[in-house]
Amino acid sequence: MVTGIVRATRDMMVHVQDIINSNYPLYEGIVDPRDIGEHRVDGAWARRNFAIREFYLLREAGSTSYVGFGSFQVLGNFAYVGYLYVRHGYHQRGYGKAIVSFLERRAVDAGVHDLRLFVNEKATWAREFYARMGFTVFLSRKEDILGLNGGIMASFYEENSLFLRKVLDA
Repeated sequence: MVTGIVRATRDMMVHVQDIINSNYPLYEGIVDPRDIGEHRVDGAWARRNFAIREFYLLREAGSTSYVGFGSFQVLGNFAYVGYLYVRHGYHQRGYGKAIVSFLERRAVDAGVHDLRLFVNEKATWAREFYARMGFTVFLSRKEDILGLNGGIMASFYEENSLFLRKVLDA
């Protein structure tokens, strides 16, 4: 059960780091070694990312700890979710769905009705989750992703990623 979702302050980014790092074992064998720094993160990562996107932390009911988070930023005509994680050991409890629902509302509030994100093609658990949430593959070829809107996604791309999309109702 979700208590609430709050926008993270810079000081709260330690919780974001902790949640990402708790999932590192899931990605260790499937992420390209050049991209592993996005899955085992430190304070420098937190400073860089806090400067360019909003982070929203989810708290479990009856707890003082955060169990998940999502990031959000508007890139032109769509909202980009750069990170969406649930703390390892807390999956399949509705937390991911709550974060996606919140980010969908955040996108509509920002005036965009197109939500996009990357998923590693080998992360079958994540692909299945996003499919249940209504996301479909928008682009799958690296060349197409990197060429999108003048290369807007190049700095966010990880090897072996699919670019997913969900069109939102107004």
